[in-house]
Amino acid sequence: MLTIHQQIIEYSLQSTVAPAVPKFCGAFELALRGHDEKENSENRGIFKELVNFSAELDNELKVHIQSAKLFKGTSKTTQNELLECMLDVYHEEVKKEIANSPFVAVIADETTDVACEFQLVIIFRYLCKGQPVERFWRFYVPDGHDAKSIAACVLNVVNPLIDQNPNKLIAQSYDGASVMSGELNGVQKIIKETYPLANYVHCYAHQLNLIMTSACSVNKQARIFFHNLSGLCSFFSTSPQRTKILDEIVNRRLPRSSQTRWNFQSRGVHTVYENRKDLIEVMDNIESTSRDSSSINQASGYKLKLQDTNFVFWLSIFHKIMPHVEIVFNQLQKVCTDSVKVKNDLENFEAAIQTIREQMDSIIDEIERVQRETDEPARKKRQVEEGSKKREALEICDAVLSQIRTRFNFSGHLVASNLFVSEKFSVYKHQFPEAHLNDTCTQFSFLDKNRLKTELQVLYQREELSTTSGAVPLSILLNEEGLNCTFQETLKLLSILITIPMSTSEAERSFSMLKRIKTFLRNTMKEERLSALGMLSAEKHFVSGIENFNNKVIENFATKKERRMDFMYRKL
Repeated sequence: MLTIHQQIIEYSLQSTVAPAVPKFCGAFELALRGHDEKENSENRGIFKELVNFSAELDNELKVHIQSAKLFKGTSKTTQNELLECMLDVYHEEVKKEIANSPFVAVIADETTDVACEFQLVIIFRYLCKGQPVERFWRFYVPDGHDAKSIAACVLNVVNPLIDQNPNKLIAQSYDGASVMSGELNGVQKIIKETYPLANYVHCYAHQLNLIMTSACSVNKQARIFFHNLSGLCSFFSTSPQRTKILDEIVNRRLPRSSQTRWNFQSRGVHTVYENRKDLIEVMDNIESTSRDSSSINQASGYKLKLQDTNFVFWLSIFHKIMPHVEIVFNQLQKVCTDSVKVKNDLENFEAAIQTIREQMDSIIDEIERVQRETDEPARKKRQVEEGSKKREALEICDAVLSQIRTRFNFSGHLVASNLFVSEKFSVYKHQFPEAHLNDTCTQFSFLDKNRLKTELQVLYQREELSTTSGAVPLSILLNEEGLNCTFQETLKLLSILITIPMSTSEAERSFSMLKRIKTFLRNTMKEERLSALGMLSAEKHFVSGIENFNNKVIENFATKKERRMDFMYRKL
């Protein structure tokens, strides 16, 4: 039977050290366990060593750890259970925030870990105290890699959180596999059947390279081309000697190869295309002057690649396509846009790609002419290949078009943001933006159009409100001034715009939880433990603000299952 003094020591360990150590390790992304945790081991892992360090500062705690028979808090099972309890406490706090927010958006990403197991991460974006926040939820291993399995996984998480309110899920944004964002049968299509307002939007976490990745994945030769291009850039970035030769002959550096997945940098395409002849000369120079066998072998290989008809063909094709992709990407990401401009931008882009399609024969002839002028006479192998290359190039054009249309299919939020461009308020005061309002209310049919128009007319007339720039500051100002009832529909629309993940110049939207959590996706540890550690790392500031977090963890730990000892502190 434990004495009261022993119970106090036990409670001290339970409520402070036991949850604090994994919390600390998770926040700084430290491994909890060591490879050898025996008593005579020099390194027993961060968890045990921190507990022992705490014991060195507290003699009573040290005596307890040495003599305790029921609970030391250092076993693998206890660690995992504590981590699970921490995730539970965190989830309860996030649920409260989501319940108090008017709208929520779901962001998801998928990848495979080093053991080739498919994993999915889910993140929620919503308003908390007037500010947009993105909260990591957890990692999942869906039953399958198809759209139906992934959608079921997402719905199983979303359904209980939004309390059967189909209008609360206002947006969905995905990274990764095409099955997630595919227009016809993808995850977003299945989710929208349950939540009709959950439009798929282009998130700031999706860079231009993702569009090109999906488009090029349809063709083996295109994938090989970009891998070779990346290798060519890396060839120079890893050697000062090679870089010196490059500077002397080309007088221009190749873009450094990125370590991120599927890096399709248009600068690499343009630089190699414009300097291909000089790069061949660089390779000749390295072959004749270098004493490093590896450099000579690689230079010989890249020289052949720069003269290869397939490589030159795809280099020329993407040199034609990439400028148009960049233009439309930048145009559609602007804050100051409208439905007419969005439509025109997309039509111009489609027309440009269509022109490339129609001119494919002349483009191929031009490629062959350039090769004849710059390279050795082409080997006679190709009247049969010409038709297949044309088909492959047209296939890439179609895929790029499809990806751009899918990612920017929902542009209502871009149009709606025009209603709150403060620089235009002086114009709107005399000439109300009726077209923007109509487009906005068409996209968000639950808005009261007449009331919204009245509120906006008042907003444009008020000097103290018209000087506020940005959706987030305006929303905060209206709430702080107690105008939430007066501008009810306006605040509803502002909440939608802030909740939807989109890339703008506003600093409030310039962060992304998705980018911060992606490194955990490639870990092979168990799903529950990985989720808890990912949460403790990505959400350490939020966790530190949860009142009595450690005590709540211990209370959860005590009620998870029947324990051999009393974990609840009781006043005598």
